Amino acid sequence: MKNKVRLIIQLIILGLIGYVAIRPVFDKAYLADFESYCPFGGISSWASKINQGTMACNMSEVQVALGVTLLIGVFLVGKLFCSYVCPIGSVTEWLGRLGSKLKIRIEMPSVLDKILRSLKYGLFFITIYYTMTTSELFCKEYDPYFAIAGLFGNTDSVLYYAIPAFIITIVGAIVFRLFWCRYLCPLGAISNIFLNSIGAGAIIIAYIIANALGAGLSLVWLLGGITLVGFITELGFMKRILIPLPKITRDEATCNGCGLCDKKCPQGIKISQMVKVDHIDCNLCSDCIYECPKEKSLSINKKKGLKYLAPVAVVVLIALSLGASTQFEFSTISERWGNFASLKDYEVYKQSGLKNVKCYGSSMSLKNKLETVDGIVGLDAYASSHTVKIYYNPAVISEKKVKASLFTPIKYELQKVKDPALTDLSVWTVGINGLFDLYDFNYLFYALKVDKGIYGFETHYGEPVFVNIYYDAAKTNPAKMKKLINVDEVKSKKGEGFETVEVEFETVDDGSLDGTISITDYKKQIFRIYDREFNDYEEYSPEQLSVFVFPMPQAGVSSLRRFYGMFTSHLSGDEGIVRFSTRYLDGPSGIVFFDASKTNPDNIKKLLTVPTLTYFVSDTETKNAPNPFKIKPDGKILKATELSIEEEE
Repeated sequence: MKNKVRLIIQLIILGLIGYVAIRPVFDKAYLADFESYCPFGGISSWASKINQGTMACNMSEVQVALGVTLLIGVFLVGKLFCSYVCPIGSVTEWLGRLGSKLKIRIEMPSVLDKILRSLKYGLFFITIYYTMTTSELFCKEYDPYFAIAGLFGNTDSVLYYAIPAFIITIVGAIVFRLFWCRYLCPLGAISNIFLNSIGAGAIIIAYIIANALGAGLSLVWLLGGITLVGFITELGFMKRILIPLPKITRDEATCNGCGLCDKKCPQGIKISQMVKVDHIDCNLCSDCIYECPKEKSLSINKKKGLKYLAPVAVVVLIALSLGASTQFEFSTISERWGNFASLKDYEVYKQSGLKNVKCYGSSMSLKNKLETVDGIVGLDAYASSHTVKIYYNPAVISEKKVKASLFTPIKYELQKVKDPALTDLSVWTVGINGLFDLYDFNYLFYALKVDKGIYGFETHYGEPVFVNIYYDAAKTNPAKMKKLINVDEVKSKKGEGFETVEVEFETVDDGSLDGTISITDYKKQIFRIYDREFNDYEEYSPEQLSVFVFPMPQAGVSSLRRFYGMFTSHLSGDEGIVRFSTRYLDGPSGIVFFDASKTNPDNIKKLLTVPTLTYFVSDTETKNAPNPFKIKPDGKILKATELSIEEEE
């Protein structure tokens, strides 16, 4: 390959992807993110933002900027991403050369070629439609690059989509020319749409005018329109119309007709039969220019100086994308509710540093929480900067209470009490600045965990946040604990390793000693309750329900809390079960509320002890996962009215 510049750029891109894949092997704290620079994800997320005001999860300004500049690049120069950057394009191009050497590659028959080209437009429409209506990236479910980069281990990949897509991509590339790129790639579809931007532009203008005249057309109509135009222009003309201006040109006077350019073209375009290469598959890779033995016979727009236009444009566009992404920030969600539309006087409270606001899902979770607070009427969440803006009615709620609504108190048990001679623990209460969200609490956990005399802590809202620390006075004291809190950095667990995190905790004073607490009361106090209702629980009265109460030692293990959601979903598959809760009774306990007319204890015990949980990911779709709770269902059946438990915290 004589086009060394393109090869170098391709290898750099693949090298960076390889680095992301390999780094977790020697850096256990590093979490590989293979979609950090995904332009199609950015385009899809942008569609979601326009359609419903929300960004797709994990998509940030970087991906959107890359997606937008990719389309600008297509319009101005050509499909440079396909020829220089796309990892699937690079690998399948090389696999195609292997197929040629093995003499097993065949050219797709013309009629079948046109039929198959329509597939990518269908996949493009489905992918964008699903993403812009759900704010979830559908492309991740089948994307062969995303699947193989994560070794098919990423939970976002749907294996019965991703594995066939991967096999088709690899086998198709060897047997046929660029099978994925030509027939299935949704990014190839939108690139071709913008390549023939006259038709797409006409649809966009017509859509804007129609809505200005009151048509009220949804974004789906625009999506369908540009998809149809792309489909028609590709299958009907198979060439670029007018723009982009840069094109491979052949000088008929100097060309000797050797046909070497035809053989070396990755797309299989018959360049020797054209004066201007306006074929829709041409992505300005410039390989033909480098391979041509007759100087000046092939060039870009008959200008020798434009030989490096494509690689220079690639570098400039990427640099502009990354630079532009630092100059703006999209709100991940922008939601209003209640009487916001009629509210004349509202105020906005801004809070930065909320590290638990990190994607669409966590932003919506916060929105659902704030929606229950009287007086709060809106939320803008910015996942990239972990910032929120809360809109509220000052006549109903004060700013202080708005701040309090963001706060989630937490309890952490640093270690179990195992010494039978230890009958009570001392309590130290201290105010700490720089401590607010769940990530901060997690960092405080690791800061204190190094002291084996500390057993647990719990937080309470305030300015500063107040923390009750439970400790063995024979092993540690407030002075030592204060020193641990006022550190500049802590080592926090991440993935299979640890990362060093800078913190800004600061104790406001020496705190206060609040006596002691018995070990029994401490265990009840530090226990974190879990409580979820489902299957129309609210329609039942206590008299109509029974409860199954059983020992559940795992309910006191904080690391297992992340499995409660799927565990509860698993239980909800029995319509007779309507609530699951954990409490500290004689010890950590599980409680299942059920309608005895619809289910029975044997069914419940079976669900609790099965080795595999079956949980819902949608109203109709389920997934399976190992059951992490090793439950022995040696419990008792009571009427719900006989059970006396505290309210959920």
